[in-house]
Parts: sequence; structure tokens; C-alpha cells
Amino acid sequence: MSMVLRALMVEDSIDDCIFINRELKKAGFELEWKQVYNERDLSQALEQENWDIILSDHIMPGFSSLEALDVVNRSRLDIPFIIVSGLIADESAVEAMKAGCRDYVSKDSLARLPAAISREIGEARMRQAKKNTELELNLAFFDLAETVARVVELKDPYTAGHQRRVASMCRQIGLALQMSQQELEALYFGGLLHDIGKVGIPSDILSKPNALSNAELAVIREHPSTGFEIIKNAHLPWNISEIILHHHEKLDGSGYPHGLCAPDISLSIRIISICDVVEAMSTFRPYRPALPQSAVIQELLQGMGTKYDPDVTRIMIDLIEKNNSLMRKEAG
Repeated sequence: MSMVLRALMVEDSIDDCIFINRELKKAGFELEWKQVYNERDLSQALEQENWDIILSDHIMPGFSSLEALDVVNRSRLDIPFIIVSGLIADESAVEAMKAGCRDYVSKDSLARLPAAISREIGEARMRQAKKNTELELNLAFFDLAETVARVVELKDPYTAGHQRRVASMCRQIGLALQMSQQELEALYFGGLLHDIGKVGIPSDILSKPNALSNAELAVIREHPSTGFEIIKNAHLPWNISEIILHHHEKLDGSGYPHGLCAPDISLSIRIISICDVVEAMSTFRPYRPALPQSAVIQELLQGMGTKYDPDVTRIMIDLIEKNNSLMRKEAG
């Protein structure tokens, strides 16, 4: 039974394309192929269709395998790239391999090409399966974090949605700061779980409708440390225990639980601390109504550079002013 292979052939010679097709048919492949030999056509083919393999000549009029590799790399598609050409210099072969070429097969020894294609397609499928597994695992982690956030909200119903809104704000600021995908995920996950330590606080303190006593404030201030203890040994893809522990720290050392100062407070903690303040001020609490947008911005301006990171503060104020619903958005 033949295997259907969708091959993008970067080749200026139609005769060589037909020759390669004939040799692969002998090995049991049934080719669906397209010929391109310049950057524009290669880019369009990558955008418009799905390919199992890219087979490229090394030198063509006005185009080369290295230039083709650059186009493929910029597309961010994981398609195995094999050079099928005459003899090429060792330096060029090494350069191509460093750029992402998976193999080199001489046109004088095409008998090796079917095995090379089968191997590279198999490895590409394994890479894709690994990515799919990692994605499913990440989604499972986020589902679990959402569930834990809801458990905390049951303990403190007056802050329902707080952790999800903080997580959403954190993600927006992280995007504005062009943080990496891994950093964004850690920030969002930390936002979802930053108040997990509140499960250890008595409900009558959380929902008290008037000012807390010093003893009650001391209990409230234990929740970052409690959250850290809950999470610290969890095997998560991100290190969020420090975010949970220090989300109430301030640049000037006035925060808690450790009174850290600016040099010891990471960017992620600076982001989540501002988001936590903004969300808390803008929503109803048992001891006060939600504060107006102007009061939130005034607090940020007064604390900018002392309590709050200046760059993060400016981004947050800009987001608030451009989007009045920012502080009410649920995490998507």
C-alpha cells in the first residue's frame, strides 16, 4: 500500500522533480507535489497548503537552499527540510544543518532518500505529539487553577472573580511588555493562585464589614506565606511559589511578608502587585463600596516609583484609561 506524501519541491528543474517523484514511487510513496524556486512562491505555498516534507536543491538561479531555509524558519512551521542536490561543499552543508536542514541526499544516490524522508516525518510527528501533550497538560493545569480559584472564592464570596480578573490584567500587562510565552503563562497562573493562602483564614475575618483589628490584620497577612507553603513542592511547569509569596511586596520595602525592596522584587511580582491593588480597589468589599476609576489612578500615580514599578504603572494607567471595562474583565 503506497503512502501519500505531500512534498514541496524547491527546485528549478521540472525534470529533476519528475526524476525524484519516480524514485520515491519505487519506494512506495505516492507524491502530491508542487514545484517552487523563488522566495515569493515558497512563502505562498507555505501559507496556503500543508506539507509533509520540503525537498530543496542547493543552488538555483537567484535562489538557494539557505535562502529557502530562512523562509521556512520565518514561517515557524515544523516541516522537515532535506537538501536533494549534487555535491555541495562541506562548509555549505554544515551551514545548512545549523540553519535547520535535517539531511542532505545527493541526486546521484537517491536510494537513500525514502529512508531519510520516513525518518524525518516520523520525528516530526513525534515532536508534534510532544507539543500536543504539553498543550493538553498546560490546559489541565489551568483548569485545575481555575477550580482552586473558585474554591478560594467560596471561602471569600465578596472577592468572587478577583483572582481571574487579576490574572487577566497580568496577561495584558505582560503582553504590553512583550514577555515570552512561558513568562506570560507563569504570570497568568500566578494570578489565578496568588490568594490561595486565604483558604487558611477564617471566613468571619474575610467577610468582616468593618475595620479589622491588629490581630486580624496579622492573620490576613499570613496568606502569602500560607499560599507559598501550599504550592512550593508542587511540580508545575512554572515557578509561581515566589509570585504567591511576594505579591504584596512594595518597591520601597513597605510590603509584606518580608519587606523586600526594589532590587529583590522580580518583574512578575511587580506586575501582579499592581494588578492586585487595582482589582481590589475597583470592586466592592464588605467594608467599602467599589472606588471610582479616578481614585484608582490617583493611588497609582501617588505610589509610582515608590510602591509601584514606574513602567508597569504607566502601562496599567494607559490600559485603564483606554478600556473602562478592564477592571471588570473576566479572564478569557
